[in-house]
Amino acid sequence: MSRKISGKSSHFVRDLPIGRKAQMEVTFNWVYILIAGTVILLFFVGLVTRQKAISEERLSGEVVEVMSSILAGAGVSEKTKNFIDASGLADYTLYFQCIDGVSEFGIKDRPARTQNSIDAIFAPHEIQSSRIVTWSLPYGMPFKVMDFLLVIPSTIKYYVMGNDAEFVNEFLNSTEGIERIYVSGLQQIEPEENLQVRIIDTSGTIIPGSSVPAQLQSFEDAEVSAVVFTGANQVDFYQKQGSSWQKLNLESVRVISLPGEKDAAKYAAIFAADDQMYWCNMGKTFRRLELLTKVYGGEEIAFGEAGGKIGELIKYYEVDSSSECLGHLAQYNDNALDALTKLSHATTACRLQQDSCVDLIVAADQLKIINDKLRISCSVSLY
Repeated sequence: MSRKISGKSSHFVRDLPIGRKAQMEVTFNWVYILIAGTVILLFFVGLVTRQKAISEERLSGEVVEVMSSILAGAGVSEKTKNFIDASGLADYTLYFQCIDGVSEFGIKDRPARTQNSIDAIFAPHEIQSSRIVTWSLPYGMPFKVMDFLLVIPSTIKYYVMGNDAEFVNEFLNSTEGIERIYVSGLQQIEPEENLQVRIIDTSGTIIPGSSVPAQLQSFEDAEVSAVVFTGANQVDFYQKQGSSWQKLNLESVRVISLPGEKDAAKYAAIFAADDQMYWCNMGKTFRRLELLTKVYGGEEIAFGEAGGKIGELIKYYEVDSSSECLGHLAQYNDNALDALTKLSHATTACRLQQDSCVDLIVAADQLKIINDKLRISCSVSLY
């Protein structure tokens, strides 16, 4: 029995398993080919993806570098508007932010970015536009402190309204080439498709909780904003929230400037994204002003003593103690040394606490008056 079984088994092994073995080998070969092909395909897909990512990162880095150069050049060209063709960047979203006195600029969702703790750059938080305007305006307090750089995309249209006819006319005349128009009231706004809206209200029409015009209620909240100027050099920032206006700042933000044409601090508020970006960049300005008071008054100015340029002028005129020039510099009740000392102290206080900035305006105005007297009486200027 066992032999027969063994014989049949041997015959079965010789005949049937050969086909199955071949079938298994063919199946294995196909599986091997599929696996190997998949691995090779994944390798090349990964290689292409990686090269694409590297190329995009390199390109975004080059874009940021070029834009940084453009912004740097625009910032030193005083009182200049530059119209930049950014059609090649229309697929990218540029972003701007300012935190703790440091501005950051880059491309959204890309690692390339650059930081700046010196220059004051006022811009929307995000820009995706085929044309960008850069505008440089000098800021003086009372001497020139720095140039403000305003970055303005063509995708935002500015509607100016209110009863401050002098400023409205100045704004319209000075912003030629920028999307802006005067309207007599909120209901006269006629928004255009694919454009964001910023309202410049010079009479305080917009208040917290008041209604957004019906023609703007279909817009996304982020696409509609407003800056409202109130009395005593103050500004409030608003954002659309549903059908009403939401005030972004808890307290009104002070516009720190002296009267004069093209108030750089006021224009900066118009083109800054919000109160946080505005005040962050103004903080850079006050730090620069602190340094400049030491240039004109030396380190000693913090203690009410004369150093720097004013110290040199006082020494020059001390040979004649009765000189009117020496009087304006250090002897009269209202003199340049005292005014510069007050300016130094007020600048530090303003940088730390916004409520102290009123004293900065008073000190700067006083120094300007005294310096004008020096120019007339002595043909000399402190700055």
